[in-house]
Amino acid sequence: MARQRCDQRVNRFSCNYSDALEGSICTFCEEGELLRDSFKGNDAVICDACGTPGAQVW
Repeated sequence: MARQRCDQRVNRFSCNYSDALEGSICTFCEEGELLRDSFKGNDAVICDACGTPGAQVW
């Protein structure tokens, strides 16, 4: 998964939630870690083990 840089000038809310959640343990599988990425074209934090989005902004 490609890691995206947070540009606070573009989307401050997206940066805040992703900064807060990035690195957290996935609550779905509890094996992976949430990483900043995109999901179906939306900014999101995605589990690196199961691919489930922990949160997304659309």
